[in-house]
Amino acid sequence: MQMADLSPAERYDAWYDIPLGAACLRAELDLLREAGAAAPGGVMLEIGCGTGRFLRELAEGTRLAVGTDHDAQRLELARRNMPAHSPECCKWVLADNAHLPLADECCDVVFANTALCFAPDADAVIGEMVRVCRRGGRMIVGELNPYAPWQLWRRAATWLGRRDFQGVTWRQPRELVRLLGEHGCDAEVVGRAIFSPPLKFLDRLGWRPTAENFGRRVWPWAGAYFVVAGSRSGG
Repeated sequence: MQMADLSPAERYDAWYDIPLGAACLRAELDLLREAGAAAPGGVMLEIGCGTGRFLRELAEGTRLAVGTDHDAQRLELARRNMPAHSPECCKWVLADNAHLPLADECCDVVFANTALCFAPDADAVIGEMVRVCRRGGRMIVGELNPYAPWQLWRRAATWLGRRDFQGVTWRQPRELVRLLGEHGCDAEVVGRAIFSPPLKFLDRLGWRPTAENFGRRVWPWAGAYFVVAGSRSGG
């Protein structure tokens, strides 16, 4: 089946199966884990989970993993993609991320991965993330770097009519640290990832790891992806 024959949700999910998408998935997961995206025996929540790729990978060992999204089509794909031997591991909830149907302080880890940039009111979403996170729990936000070379490609694609990134609000790490701090979370920048350019020939030639290491050393500020994280205040 060709990409053009897929639904928007299927096309988004299929991107992670090509070499470039798989490399980005690994890099983002590594940085999320470094930030503390693990809840052994506890409850993990992902805001704006989409098709569930990240939550499925990070949910290992949790008592319960919950993904919320406003897109029913993506959530249905998340359900279909669950491993047959453990369908009860993750729960998928159709919800407005600025008004979560969850109790106060019910989660040990709450994370949003490249979701806040699409939120009409990021402050309200962060407020809800903090509300459902237990005191001392982990708050994690992964976002796209507004000054990375990848953004030149995204802006060009938007200008040419691609809708994926229309209406997106790009935020710098310090802006997210400030927003989290205003809601009682002592946050800091954990790190950046995806330093190589989005050129498919790097994967065909096996040069992606070399290009990634080169980019990390030459322009450490230019990683296309970054993570901000911290603990919810106990006060």
